Amino acid sequence: MREAKDDLVMGYFSEASDEELLSWLLPEATVQEIAAEYGTCGHLRQWLVNTQPKEMAVIRGIGPKKAKQLQALYELMRRCQGFNKAKVPPAIRSSQDVVQCFRQLSYRTQEEFHVLLLNTKHRILSSSHVATGILDGALVTPREVFARAIKLAAAAVVLVHNHPSGDTTPSQEDKVLTARMVEAGKILGIDVLDHIIVGHLGYSSAKEDCWL
Repeated sequence: MREAKDDLVMGYFSEASDEELLSWLLPEATVQEIAAEYGTCGHLRQWLVNTQPKEMAVIRGIGPKKAKQLQALYELMRRCQGFNKAKVPPAIRSSQDVVQCFRQLSYRTQEEFHVLLLNTKHRILSSSHVATGILDGALVTPREVFARAIKLAAAAVVLVHNHPSGDTTPSQEDKVLTARMVEAGKILGIDVLDHIIVGHLGYSSAKEDCWL
């Protein structure tokens, strides 16, 4: 009887939504607030990857202890799935390091714009998913690009987005956007090191191709 009950619970977990699973760990009001948060960055996994414990801690019903527990739970989940942390470069030394971090973007069917946040030694602090869809000035503004960089005291950033067509040739809009972010970074004291465009045919680097 106990085994049958356990099987029923496990079956529920496998079919449950992210919100339903979170409700086993957190109050309903907290789950709703988290759902609104990760709704802006695509999905729960992306939110867990991008959100620092101190950012989670300010959400009602979480606090510092529960924030660390959520991060620990996610790390255990990644290890169970065979995630190899050694694949993530300890510091960004080249455009290839950036491409390695964002190789999952190469086959996305929609454009996505991300920002890689680095410290003074160009070690990765975090990444920020800024926008999904057709990238224009309304979606990608200095406020969105540098918001988390300022919060985490990043010294430098790398801009990253994908071209679903696979052709990573920068458009005129890509170049204008890059120049705009470079100027905004100068005002804020945050270096824009590169703008990488990825696709299944390869990648383009603003720094290497001299359009930064």
